[in-house]
Amino acid sequence: MPALPHERLGDGSMASSKSGVFERIELNRRRALIIGASSAAAVALSPLLGKSQDGRQHFSHAHSPLGTIKYPPEFSAFDYVNPNAAKGGTMRLARIGSFDTANTLSYPGRPPADIRMIYDRLVVASADERATYYGLLAEGIDVADDFSRLTFALHPEARWHDDRPVLAGDVAFTFETLKSEGAPFYRQAFLPLRVHVESERRVVFENDRIGDRDIVRRLATIPVHPEPQPGDDAESEFPVGSGPYRVVLFDPPRRLVLERVSDYWARDLPVNTGRWNLDRLDFEYFRDDTVALEAFQADIYDVRFEDNPTLWRTGYDRAPVETGEIRRDEALGLGVGDLSGLVFNLRRHILTDRRVRLAMALAYDFETVNRTLFSGSYLRFDSVFGESDLAAPSGPPSEAEASFFAAMARSLPPETFSSPDPLAELPPAGGRAAFSMAASLLEEAGYAVRDGRLFDPETDADVAFRVVSTNPLYERPLGWIAQAWERLGIELVQVQADPATAARLLLDRDFDLATLSWAPARLPGTAERLLWHSDLADQEGSYALSGLDNPALDAAIETLETARSEAELRTAGRTFDRVFRQLMPMLPLWRANTIRLAWWDRYGRPGAEEAGFEPSPIDRWWSEDR
Repeated sequence: MPALPHERLGDGSMASSKSGVFERIELNRRRALIIGASSAAAVALSPLLGKSQDGRQHFSHAHSPLGTIKYPPEFSAFDYVNPNAAKGGTMRLARIGSFDTANTLSYPGRPPADIRMIYDRLVVASADERATYYGLLAEGIDVADDFSRLTFALHPEARWHDDRPVLAGDVAFTFETLKSEGAPFYRQAFLPLRVHVESERRVVFENDRIGDRDIVRRLATIPVHPEPQPGDDAESEFPVGSGPYRVVLFDPPRRLVLERVSDYWARDLPVNTGRWNLDRLDFEYFRDDTVALEAFQADIYDVRFEDNPTLWRTGYDRAPVETGEIRRDEALGLGVGDLSGLVFNLRRHILTDRRVRLAMALAYDFETVNRTLFSGSYLRFDSVFGESDLAAPSGPPSEAEASFFAAMARSLPPETFSSPDPLAELPPAGGRAAFSMAASLLEEAGYAVRDGRLFDPETDADVAFRVVSTNPLYERPLGWIAQAWERLGIELVQVQADPATAARLLLDRDFDLATLSWAPARLPGTAERLLWHSDLADQEGSYALSGLDNPALDAAIETLETARSEAELRTAGRTFDRVFRQLMPMLPLWRANTIRLAWWDRYGRPGAEEAGFEPSPIDRWWSEDR
């Protein structure tokens, strides 16, 4: 299925590309929608921004739903960038897959994700805070205490690349199009929101979900597009943006080239100082990651993030690695990382029984899979929130969580009140005792083994589960799991499908099990709702793959969404973690929180990255060979 948008286009994930001569495709501003002046060095909010309905000034340069803002209005640059980074040079980057449209507003369609860099956002998040958003297109931000109303005052200097001003109507147009025609993420996330234009440079969002703390983050994902005008040039070559880059070559399905806008209107704003340093970003698409790795070591592109731990250990064996021409860096990320697992489709009658899911979990031996298939590279998925302060500690709920669990006791397994780990009192997974326990659980649930196969009396058929995956990384562990489940009489069938077909099967709920990689945010809530809340379980095209409908988990998600202090967030996170793990809508496989980065030694990096801060080559690095 389509990935949940992360919107960090500067992270260079699966970096890079090669040069070549391609014929340009002409895309004008209107057709792109159908088919698919220097600013001040610091934000100085004007008293003319206006007042809220109670007459008091509420506009601010930044917003944090938890109340703490690190950088003051007069800040000069984020701490993790080099404000004196040199401008110029090229970075070649690789992507896996293909693209077929420049239209980033309408779904379906496969636009290149990096083309969104030509569009500015209303606000941008700082990378060294849990959740604080600073104005970009928005010079001022006014958020109601209950999040029912958000007003953005647009920067008077904001300009499109054709020198027209960015206006509130452009923001409203983009929002309405994404809400009605965009990817499932936008259609679901924006459902409770309405927008109206208050003036040329002031746009208001009204929110039906009172107390929805994460609303600013969701609005921060919007790449603001220009509203089509009657006088637009039908022959314009490429889509028009307002961001730090413009398109200079668009050649689907293989190549995209972006060029830095030298007179970018926001180049001197604090949120952009030290960023967007490279003159040219050249993206080439590969269908196979193995081929992409070969291309990287042949100097066809410059930077590569490695997601495959086996390739990291065995695939970088060319001379440039030995001589130091290619540098490599491996470090833990700042967040939880990616949680990988198998989602149970609870719309299937056999999977609604928690005993069946528990039996399947008992057959999965993480230690053996991690050691034999991944050289010990992964972490055990023993909490949704890893080692962070949001992870539920072992043992019974804390006093702070007690009232929640008392009210929700009837909808939770009894084990919830002794431990967050559903396997805590059971034999170690993968051992002989665990398989014996799993067989007993299946028998207790009404299923028996006949001729070596688990038999379902309700359907009068042997038990077989179809698993759909859009990531080849799961192929080997799925093969191992298939052999383990065969010992229980369960057949696992891997569905062979191209990415587009696999995504459609998932959105149509035509599967029993589905692979999922899920990266909880530092301020979680939105992704948890989109994936696990019952409101979306039966909504067509939603990300709620499991179809879980449980009032306790719904309440835990809502508590997570509305926490307004660090203490409240800790309690909410631990509550969600405990409930989610005990309900078992997903079989946890592993957690990946290691960032593996390889690059040709021709770039400079900010000191913060050298000291371990998460790297972001596209927007923070600079060329040392300009």
